[in-house]
Amino acid sequence: MSDPTWQELYNAAILEFDLTRLSERVEAACHAIHKYRVQKRQSLSAAESSELDEALRVLFKVMQRAA
Repeated sequence: MSDPTWQELYNAAILEFDLTRLSERVEAACHAIHKYRVQKRQSLSAAESSELDEALRVLFKVMQRAA
């Protein structure tokens, strides 16, 4: 079985209702986003870059609201 995509981890994080698991989910999603960005490097389109930036902004807001 393959590793979950950054999108799957992102969705799991933003849909997590258990505050005890939220930070773990957000951390996993952020790590996956950064890993994806590094893997894609030069082939990352402007649209993909914007999508990743927006996902990170949303994850940051989720953590702020949970605090």
